[in-house]
Amino acid sequence: MKKFIVPGIVLLAVIIGGVVFAMNDQNGSSAQTEDTFYNPVLPDGADPWMVKHDDYYVYTQTTGFNVTIWKTDDPTSLANAESRVIWEPEYGTPNSQNIWAPEVHFLDGKWYVYYAASGVGSEHRMFVLESETDDPFSDYTDLGQITDPADKWGIDGTVIEQGDEKFYVWSGWEGDENVSQLIYIAGMSDPATLNTERVELSRPEFEWETRGGSPSINEGPQILESDDHIHIVYSGSGSWSDFYNLGILTASKDSDLLDPASWSKKEEPVFQSGNGVFGPGHASFTKSPDDSEDWIVYHAAKAEGSGWSRNVRMQPFTFDEDGYPEFGEPVSADEPIPLPAGSEEKIYRISAEEMESEAAREEEFIRLTAGDSVQLEFDAPKDGTYTLYLYGENQQEVSMNGTIQEDAPFKVFKAANDGSAESFGMTFTTVELESGSNTIDLEVQNGEILLHHVDLRE
Repeated sequence: MKKFIVPGIVLLAVIIGGVVFAMNDQNGSSAQTEDTFYNPVLPDGADPWMVKHDDYYVYTQTTGFNVTIWKTDDPTSLANAESRVIWEPEYGTPNSQNIWAPEVHFLDGKWYVYYAASGVGSEHRMFVLESETDDPFSDYTDLGQITDPADKWGIDGTVIEQGDEKFYVWSGWEGDENVSQLIYIAGMSDPATLNTERVELSRPEFEWETRGGSPSINEGPQILESDDHIHIVYSGSGSWSDFYNLGILTASKDSDLLDPASWSKKEEPVFQSGNGVFGPGHASFTKSPDDSEDWIVYHAAKAEGSGWSRNVRMQPFTFDEDGYPEFGEPVSADEPIPLPAGSEEKIYRISAEEMESEAAREEEFIRLTAGDSVQLEFDAPKDGTYTLYLYGENQQEVSMNGTIQEDAPFKVFKAANDGSAESFGMTFTTVELESGSNTIDLEVQNGEILLHHVDLRE
């Protein structure tokens, strides 16, 4: 990647939708404090897991090659959350490759990470890590595989707590061939050991569970409790397709959870594509900072037809009078969402209308091509590092790149599509600002983008 240098000015390059912006910190504020945010909360990611613990949030997602944990005070600020790689595999072990869908659970005073992985010449199985302390950033011990006597291909393990008892729920194969993925449950004697044979709870049977081609899929089970019910919210249909969606299994809280008769399945999906959001699935659930609201955190395709190229989104939901979740439709990427209740996050927003530019304007956007620039004025409340989010539309695909300067890493994520339609997306980077008046110049080096607005967060 090219390094842009101007005498006396340090330049940082930012890419969104194929556009390279040169950015410099000078002096001059048009930003407004906002109490809304936009999806996605992470422009790249899959299998998101978020849990609120005490007064902070613990987050993880699939990286493929390790287990990374994020920690933050605000669930919408994952892009600038503190993170740590808490475990990396040893090469050649059965859990050294394709590390998928980690989940972090606080059980019996410690953190346990459940994840799926494969090895050289071996198929996916499930494994568990145990923390040394009650700090999610502590050191972890790999306790090895967690399995039932059948020991078949399995992924997406999670835990139900019913009083003093624990149960393990996952997605797996019935036999040794990849025909279909089923939802199973087994009892646990401790957080790392199953003590019963597996019991089938669900298999793909409805049309909305089997779309997208073979194999048919029930996967990504997640636990959601209401006053009287335990729900298993799971993903159905091909994860690579726009048909990926969420279904639900429900049992009474006092029922025998190992008895399939205790569980009922809704015949229709409870969350599916809509509002320009495709393939929503593999959800987790958390509370707002003040515990008054319920939120769903999920991944979706970055654009129609982009398959496993996904980002992470979140939105509030409610329960109906019978204790079933009402998720509604996915909120579109260009619709602002009120921050979770109790959030103290500071968001400063500068719209395209408030930016200075000689480039062409189209309604709420500025169309920027090579050589065009915009200028943002911002009164920083204090010295420090700010996360700069750029939101816009573009037809091109961009993936993660490297660094411009050794001390200035940047990340680039963008929706991938076939070029036939523009898609709303976000990218982010960090910038060092001084207290008081600042001017940020954004200059397009190549490509084209419709810039909608910029958010800055402390």
